[in-house]
Amino acid sequence: PLDDPGFLMRFKEFAPTSFAVNHRTSMVVLLVIIAILGLVSYQTTPKESFPEIEIPMIGVTTIYPGVSPADMESLVSRPIEDELSTISDIKELTSSSTEGFSSVVAEFETTVDMEDALQKVREKVDLARPELPDEAEEPSVSEFDFSEVPIMQVNLSGDYGLVRLKDIADDLQDRLESIPEVLRVVVRGGLEREVQVDVDLPRLKFYGLAISDVIDAISSENVNIPGGSIDVGRSKYLVRVDGEFDDPALIEELVVTAESGPPVYVRDVASVDFGFAERDSYARLDGAPVITLDVIKRSGQNIIATSASVKEAIDEFEPLFPPSTVVKITSDQSTDIEMMVSSLENNIISGLLLIVAVLLFFLGLANSG
Repeated sequence: PLDDPGFLMRFKEFAPTSFAVNHRTSMVVLLVIIAILGLVSYQTTPKESFPEIEIPMIGVTTIYPGVSPADMESLVSRPIEDELSTISDIKELTSSSTEGFSSVVAEFETTVDMEDALQKVREKVDLARPELPDEAEEPSVSEFDFSEVPIMQVNLSGDYGLVRLKDIADDLQDRLESIPEVLRVVVRGGLEREVQVDVDLPRLKFYGLAISDVIDAISSENVNIPGGSIDVGRSKYLVRVDGEFDDPALIEELVVTAESGPPVYVRDVASVDFGFAERDSYARLDGAPVITLDVIKRSGQNIIATSASVKEAIDEFEPLFPPSTVVKITSDQSTDIEMMVSSLENNIISGLLLIVAVLLFFLGLANSG
């Protein structure tokens, strides 16, 4: 058949190059469709600062304030390690104990399903919980995820103190967390309001009481009690006894005990003050104290679009700021990503123009077209 001229003519007719030349309009339409699909895909493809890499590691952290590293090792880290060591898929198990803090890290094989591994770790931690001290906080189980790295930091400062600044930061946090692309916003710095009950030990001994009696008296009164429901005509209303304190001064009037004579009030054995909690984080910028909001985006979202949405939300929220408020954005990763994307676009356009120029130079205008 190769010697048959008709066969060779039909073969050349259906060859890709001959088919494209003979169906120019179809080829142009096909190229336009491919170009449109490429542009749409390019616009919808997330621009990430970190690739989505699944790290086969799960950490268990426990806080037990005021405990030495040796006691943290024996009381907290060791029971959790003993339970986690029964998981067959664990490749390596390491722990670190410091003052008031325990960290146990379980490394799994790369072939393990991390959702299943996370569930197993949580089950083992629940089994180890009864062996931990009652004063220790609930163990926290978390995965290692690069996507949880903050994409930017919003810093607030002003001339009206950290208390007012913290209230503004909390309002801004709620506004930023309402953005669909934002996973959460972490606030660092500032002062947290706290009701402090300072117990006088000599007075407790005089009345024959213990600190636990004061704690029980306050905790038993500071509760909302559900009272069921009542029917009024065709309507049903829920009833509750609102017992939560909205004024710290009310705590002083609580009765601690009245069993052996006149009632003993909280004010008789302690002083109540609406002060500030001990600060666990500090933030400074340009030598001045600030409150920092770490913005963490959702996995798979476009970092450039997320950054733009955050900045737009801040601009909308800005009229609500006091006059002396200063807002500075730092560590904005979208800036570097925009530079990378711009460089990539320039390289693509330059390469396309170079290819067209080479075709025109070697084939001429008629042949290349």
